[in-house]
Amino acid sequence: MNTRNFIKLEILLITSILAFCSIVYELLLSNTLAIVTGNYIWWQSLTIGVYIGGLGIGAYYSNRLKNTYKSLINIELGLSFLGAICVVYVYIFHGTYKYIDNLFFYTGDFYSSFYLQNMFLLKIVFFIGIQGLTLLIGLLSGFEIPLMMRIAEERLGHSEEGEHQVLGINYLGTLVGTICFAYFLLPKLDVIKTSVVVALLNLLVGIYCLVKFAKSKRRVYAGFIAAVFVMISLIGINEQSITQRYLKFFYYLPKILSQNNTDLDDLIRRVDSFKPIERSKSLYQYVDIFTYPTTEDNKVVDSTILTLDTNFQFNTSTEFYYHQAFAHVSIIMNKKVPKKILLLGGGDGLLLRELLKYKEIESIKHIELDQKMIDLAKTRFAELNKHSLDDPRVHSEINDGFYYVRNTSDRYDAIFIDFPYPNSYDLARLYSLEFYTYVRRALNPDGFVVLDAPFYNKEDYTKNKYQGRAVLTQVFNERHVISNSVVASTFYYAGFKSFFPYRVSDESFLFLKVEPGAIDYNFMDSADLSKLEPQTIREMKEIKNQEFPYTVALKYVNSIFKPMVVKKNEF
Repeated sequence: MNTRNFIKLEILLITSILAFCSIVYELLLSNTLAIVTGNYIWWQSLTIGVYIGGLGIGAYYSNRLKNTYKSLINIELGLSFLGAICVVYVYIFHGTYKYIDNLFFYTGDFYSSFYLQNMFLLKIVFFIGIQGLTLLIGLLSGFEIPLMMRIAEERLGHSEEGEHQVLGINYLGTLVGTICFAYFLLPKLDVIKTSVVVALLNLLVGIYCLVKFAKSKRRVYAGFIAAVFVMISLIGINEQSITQRYLKFFYYLPKILSQNNTDLDDLIRRVDSFKPIERSKSLYQYVDIFTYPTTEDNKVVDSTILTLDTNFQFNTSTEFYYHQAFAHVSIIMNKKVPKKILLLGGGDGLLLRELLKYKEIESIKHIELDQKMIDLAKTRFAELNKHSLDDPRVHSEINDGFYYVRNTSDRYDAIFIDFPYPNSYDLARLYSLEFYTYVRRALNPDGFVVLDAPFYNKEDYTKNKYQGRAVLTQVFNERHVISNSVVASTFYYAGFKSFFPYRVSDESFLFLKVEPGAIDYNFMDSADLSKLEPQTIREMKEIKNQEFPYTVALKYVNSIFKPMVVKKNEF
């Protein structure tokens, strides 16, 4: 290989590495923000927009960088530093935001306009602080490609082909970065380790440029490089403790502040006293398991909580409310036990436990997306779910529920759907017109569907029973009616003419049938309640008094092509 070809290869290789590192930083920020806030669409869209804006600003002002090689070394040092701290920065900033928000929530005057104004300002500060880092990373990354083009011109002479090759390899490096992030870095290393590895890669480029091109101030640069390396190493070594501190703060903060423990030093001590959070990462989601102090019969006991991507799934002390209401209310309303059942989701096996109490049920086809949940159900939660997945009537399959109902030719007497709430476009499709059209097709004519879904009853929001937040957010209003209307309209236009919402404890459910007909609201009076806990029975007796206002209209239908069901929690 002659010298000219070696120089060209060197420039293109450095360019691809820089593009790889830059896009991974953006993906780290958007993914971490989406997980900690619970809003994928909002933060992924805004973060990539701010990042690309930063790229544009950097490219626009890159001609102001006079010393090409010195500027490149400075930029790589800066990106190594910012990339290494980006996830930790999000944890600290979001943790601070949650602390201040919860502090006002539990100790402030929730009913004043002053409170609302301060919460709005707090959100503005959070947004600027977080996206300021994104903009800075984008800005520094935006300098890189013009600098690499300038280096190519200085070392190889002016050539349009060389400029095009630098641009092309930049895009290819970005492609490789996104693929590696999705299929290797995030699943295998998680976010903090990924930030450390990629920051080290950035630092290596800086070291190479220092050795290769720097003519002066090498000792000064060596000192900065050593300092950045030490910082990156400390973050990597303390990755577990950083993650644990943030997770404990995230999950236990409301409990501590609700007990009027607002002293910061005492708060940190209390947070550290809790048992470690068990976090694992599947191909699809974060699975967190932790103990939480719960009061039962005037005694404080530790219950176990499971969350997916920090979204609550169940509490071992209260899950029976949810799963008994899910399984038994629908069967009681139907006045006939189904023989052949399809269960979509419910990988923890707890809903299966309740369904298997009916000897009349002959088979349950169980579709679960995440193998990790099946493994937990068969090991960690096997006693809680009474080994339901080992029952010969249950046939579990790892599959996507949407694709299963679209392609199956089987027909079922009942379909139970236990999915997370629609806080992303990917989940919104599981509440779409298209999905429930497939569900209706998989249902026998006299069968029924039951699911848990975000549905608001009027009484619940006028009791003002929740502590915290301004009163206007607790009054049933037009926003709740529209949300209900989206869900109801989607099911109606998918072909379900009988529609019965009900609420047990803090969970809402929907009972659907294809054929139109009235629901007997007094079904509890003559029902067999032997399979239910007394607490569940007390809650179920309130069903006949519940009111769920909604309007059925085509404009409210949630479709894959016009998503309507999106969680509105931005922070």
